[in-house]
Amino acid sequence: MNFKIGDFVRFVDEAIEGHITSFLSDGIIGVTDDSGFEIPVSVTKVTAVHGDMKRADDDGDTTATTLVGEFVEKGIYVAVTGEQKEGLARFWIVNETSFQLLISIGETQAGKQKGIFSAMLSPQKTVEFHKANFSAVGKWPTFTIRIIRHSDNLHSAHAVLEEDVRIKPVSLSEPKTRLDLLAEKAWVTQLDIEKKDIGLQRLKDFGK
Repeated sequence: MNFKIGDFVRFVDEAIEGHITSFLSDGIIGVTDDSGFEIPVSVTKVTAVHGDMKRADDDGDTTATTLVGEFVEKGIYVAVTGEQKEGLARFWIVNETSFQLLISIGETQAGKQKGIFSAMLSPQKTVEFHKANFSAVGKWPTFTIRIIRHSDNLHSAHAVLEEDVRIKPVSLSEPKTRLDLLAEKAWVTQLDIEKKDIGLQRLKDFGK
């Protein structure tokens, strides 16, 4: 089978699944799972999974990620988890919507932009896109986040979502928020709010 970047695959011999994020040498591909780690694996050791379906033996859950019920159009977040005293911050995209998201994230260096992460994210899923030390928060980059929202279901038309996000030290003085899809509380900002509200949201969440 001819795979491409973004394809959702499952390991043949292990209970691991994720999206293809790179092609390495000698028939090896990189598969990034929900934890955000890229795992090298032979292309012969994975199989395509259409629609992000789960096997019947996966913890007894036979539900596909295609959601049933009300179509959720809002709820795309950047979240930062971790404890400052422990040193490591983890950055997430959280998708509480019914859309499948095509994500591209870059950072600016010397006036030019460099891509640092790309993925396809299913509805009601999260993906880790960056790690950094709390001790260097003042040097954390400004992320340019671009997201295309896709669904086979009937929904309102949405333009490409594009936001520049930077977290300043003062942002970390704000209280954390609980999101259902994350195991721990996080500093959170919502990306898909109305334009007129974005400045106020960033003032609250990011200290701007």
